[in-house]
Amino acid sequence: MSGSIYDEVEKVIDFESARVGPRSDFPPLPEIPGGRYTSPDFHDLEREHVLSKSWVCAGRDEDLRKPGDYRLWDRLGVPLLLIRGKDDKLRAFYNTCRHRGAPVVRDSSGNTRLLRCQYHSWSYGLDGKLKGVPDERDFPCLNKADRGLIEASCDTWGGWVFVNLDRDAQPLMDYLGPIVSELDCVGMEKLRTIHVQDYPIACNWKVAMDAFLEVYHINTIHPTNAGIMLDSKAAAMGLLEGGHSRMATRKRMNEGLNFVEFEGAPDIPSMPDFYRLNNVAYMMFPNLITPVEPTGFPILLFWPDGVGHCTMQAIYVAPDWGEGERPAFWDRFLPIFHDVLQEDMMNLGPIQRSLESGGFTGMMINYQERRIYWFHEEVDRCIGPGRVPAGLAVEQLLEPFVEQPLSEAAE
Repeated sequence: MSGSIYDEVEKVIDFESARVGPRSDFPPLPEIPGGRYTSPDFHDLEREHVLSKSWVCAGRDEDLRKPGDYRLWDRLGVPLLLIRGKDDKLRAFYNTCRHRGAPVVRDSSGNTRLLRCQYHSWSYGLDGKLKGVPDERDFPCLNKADRGLIEASCDTWGGWVFVNLDRDAQPLMDYLGPIVSELDCVGMEKLRTIHVQDYPIACNWKVAMDAFLEVYHINTIHPTNAGIMLDSKAAAMGLLEGGHSRMATRKRMNEGLNFVEFEGAPDIPSMPDFYRLNNVAYMMFPNLITPVEPTGFPILLFWPDGVGHCTMQAIYVAPDWGEGERPAFWDRFLPIFHDVLQEDMMNLGPIQRSLESGGFTGMMINYQERRIYWFHEEVDRCIGPGRVPAGLAVEQLLEPFVEQPLSEAAE
């Protein structure tokens, strides 16, 4: 993120802080139909066209750095095997033997020189190629070159592993767009995982996502933490291509309230003061949200577990402190952030029940909440025209408000 972009976002924050109404050119946003959160048909479409055809984060690569390191991963509802090859390339294969579908590996993680199905001992190289078949004479039509493990798209960025079930997916760096350059200053690859926690929630995954795409709620829901740390009226919402977005909210500094002001707080010195003066949260479509902080921060991932249930996975990363115990800062930070998450989740189950009751038609979205609407627009674009069930589509309105690279905006 260049200095000129920092300046532009700061100007938007100033505008938002001083305004008395929405931008005069901004359209009123239609209600988001409640059936998008309760329809099994819509849920199936999301599975097929959104989650299975987007780049999604499969965690860190810290346990996959040596040839032969592997880990099983099934957040998309399909059995994937992540493995580092002898050529140092990280790949994702379906954990499915090409003989009769048995798992190729059973342990959740480990290191191996050869992948061998435990059922009939068909063996595969770390590159997925079929190497050996017992009693191969009994398979006269077998062409081993055609029976390698089925591969999914896999790539890494900054120590994060991403997978895409679409083998023809666009390159990950193109998919993430300007977020990559904006977060170069973080040095993600140098961070280390300090804590991972799953939060099961009795709501549709989009109900949970919506809660983390705005700060309209923080004074009501977080009066003792986020509500006193951040100025909710001074927040710049940036809509980015591909359904991604950014929310920069000004911190109340010099009162000892923010994490960067805590005694003994870690610091990522490469990050400019823009991130110390503002809480900058990114949404990487379809299901990743992260409030980036120079002290360290969580990556929040939202995984559907059916129409009315989901899991929020929090992966906390921090600057590497070397040997010894983790800094005492985290003993203070983690409980505070856990409390914030618990407060956010308090309303999500009841919201889902309201949506399923028939007594609530849908979501009325305001100007501050436009990142939510942008997210839903992208969901429909992924599903495709004509596939969204009648009455459940959102009108495509926000494309004119997408941020343009400064070089293009100046032309």
